[in-house]
Amino acid sequence: MSLVEITQHDEVIYRILDKPPPEPPKTPRYESKLERQLKETKIPQLKRTFGYAEVPLKPPEQFLKKGEGIGQECKKSDHKCIMGNLPPVPKRPPPEKKSDKPKVNIKLRNIRKVLKTKGRPVEPRLVDTRDGHIKKIKGSGEVPEYCLRPDFGQMPAYLVNRNRKIQKRLEKIRLADENKESLCKLINEEERQKLLVDLKQNWQIMQKAFLQLPMLTDTIPKILKKTKMEQELRQLEKDIALVESNPYIYIYD
Repeated sequence: MSLVEITQHDEVIYRILDKPPPEPPKTPRYESKLERQLKETKIPQLKRTFGYAEVPLKPPEQFLKKGEGIGQECKKSDHKCIMGNLPPVPKRPPPEKKSDKPKVNIKLRNIRKVLKTKGRPVEPRLVDTRDGHIKKIKGSGEVPEYCLRPDFGQMPAYLVNRNRKIQKRLEKIRLADENKESLCKLINEEERQKLLVDLKQNWQIMQKAFLQLPMLTDTIPKILKKTKMEQELRQLEKDIALVESNPYIYIYD
């Protein structure tokens, strides 16, 4: 095995690699002829700014002086002052003479009023001690009061009204039940035969659709469809047998 020692060389890796292909020249940008014409015919306008940073004040000679402001207009009225002698003020009428009030004998009126008034009824009381302790008999329980009332032992008015309303409601319910029509209805022979014919037609249609099913039921939807149709066919056969064997059939509305 031999070794080669290279001490001087000017090899560069960037010179060995292939240079990238040059970029294709860019196409000139589209410029509208109308835009150029508008720029040439455009009237130059003065440059506009946001205004002064601080609004300069007017000189003192231009300040508003007294009487130069815009005042409020005086309201014009149609009133006209009458010049000359005014009519005299009407005089106050003389006071009328007060009518004399009839003299009333107050003593005699009070005596008559006292004679007409009734005396205050004496409240029954009970003295139960030797020291003169007085106790009112009313409400003390010494005398029967509640059992002597005219409404003692009678039903209160609100209970009477409530019972009357309950009786009216029960009467309405009873009348409604008596006049209520029966929910069951017996079908005649023609309707029974028509029902039987319709059931048989449905069974034939279902049987034809069942026979058209594929023999191989290898998927779940096929299995479910077949089982559903078998159940419907069995139910139709039961209904047909029921209608044929029973001449009297009732239906519910």
